[in-house]
Amino acid sequence: MKKKLMLAVVVAMMGGAAVAPAMFASDGKFRAAEVSIAVDLDPVSAAGMRIEGLTGDEQGRLYTIDLDSRRLFRIIPGTGEVEELTILPRPATGMAFDEQGNLYMASGGGAGVDGVILRISADTLAYGPFKTGLVETFVQDVDGANGLAFDREGNLYVSGGATGNIYVVSPQGERTVWASGIAAERPQQLITVNGLAFGRDGRLYIANTSSGEINRVRIEKDGTFGEVELFAKDPLLYGADGIAFGPDSNLYVAANERNAIVKVTQAGKVTEITANNNQGPLEFPASLHFVGETLYASNFDIARGANSPNQPGIGASIAKIELLKKHGDQQ
Repeated sequence: MKKKLMLAVVVAMMGGAAVAPAMFASDGKFRAAEVSIAVDLDPVSAAGMRIEGLTGDEQGRLYTIDLDSRRLFRIIPGTGEVEELTILPRPATGMAFDEQGNLYMASGGGAGVDGVILRISADTLAYGPFKTGLVETFVQDVDGANGLAFDREGNLYVSGGATGNIYVVSPQGERTVWASGIAAERPQQLITVNGLAFGRDGRLYIANTSSGEINRVRIEKDGTFGEVELFAKDPLLYGADGIAFGPDSNLYVAANERNAIVKVTQAGKVTEITANNNQGPLEFPASLHFVGETLYASNFDIARGANSPNQPGIGASIAKIELLKKHGDQQ
């Protein structure tokens, strides 16, 4: 691991539990990020839960899912309060809200099980816990479904993982398939289309977990895809999983197998803003979500890359990343 990390013990309390030590990272010129644990979902064990997806609503509340128990959680990051809302009918990973406040969740299937997108209405989410029967299947036949992103017209884009496909689902639930042609470079990692995000330029940005790159593509007015363009490629991006554009218009990438968060500027410059070993606070970060200028990451915490072995450590948790700038920092 690069020797540019400094640990700083933070003595604080959140939601009745001690906050984990924060980590400060530097790119050699200035501190780039301060990382701490916002919520530890399983403080008793470092390997008792698995969370991958992460999103948030307009109230700044976060949502994530335990893959094993299928429990859907709602979290208030400021207080650490965790509410169990329901048990999903099947495991789910990627998550996204539409403009109406409905929640969508990707359940990619596998081993003979077809992928689907689950949906929970805004009315159902408006209150407290609810029954599993209120979770509906929005669309089927989306094998490998993982990352989710909405365009300005309300169409849902779904990454197909190792299939290389991107599925497009209209607001009415009509599905089309685009074979991206994006290939894997490492046989030990075959996921080629993972995190998705739309930039302010209207183009769809696509994380390639295998090759450590970000591709982008323009969606034409008739709904067809343009040519795939390489936006950035760097070993720092190996394990590129969830992606999110920040308020500074830069793209932030969860490099899961490196336990790192990486920034890609609008010009395609790649910079690591924080990374650590397998003892946290980042432990296989999978999904990213901004609340204002604060970035949150889900710790999937599987034993791979820099996160192997995955014990001891923090386990299933939400990391909080405060981005720090120096005066005159060029974006």
